Amino acid sequence: MDSRIRDEFIEKIGLAAEAEGLPRIAGRMYAFLVMNEGPHSLEELAEALRISRASASTNARLLARDGIITRTSAAGDRRDYYQVADDHWEQMFEQALRRVTQFHRVFAEAAAQFPADEPASRRIRIGERFYATLTEDLESRLARWRESMHGETKAARAAR
Repeated sequence: MDSRIRDEFIEKIGLAAEAEGLPRIAGRMYAFLVMNEGPHSLEELAEALRISRASASTNARLLARDGIITRTSAAGDRRDYYQVADDHWEQMFEQALRRVTQFHRVFAEAAAQFPADEPASRRIRIGERFYATLTEDLESRLARWRESMHGETKAARAAR
């Protein structure tokens, strides 16, 4: 594959991650690991992405904390290696659901507390409906994703 296409993909994912409040380097690292199967050392990541090893380490910890990548090791080797987590797509769904659910909870509490004649009340109630709709949609989509990837329904997971 043309290295220009690979580099462009890495940079675009970096910019998309940055637009979502993540470090651009974290997005670039994620894109690199998606394209390059198998575990990679921090040194390999730093060299491939033309970043410092410290930056690679910081961003690897961030992505690992969120369950997007996993840290592994090799027998007899003191270095850490990183690769995309097997279930990272599901982790992304769950993160989005947690964020939306948190907003919904805050708006729902405010909607219950604000008097109807308060000027902000209407906007808060609309916000509550908005986040309720997003929460329901993400829950449904996550269930469909799990079923499509694992062949199991929410009821089957609960039974385990």
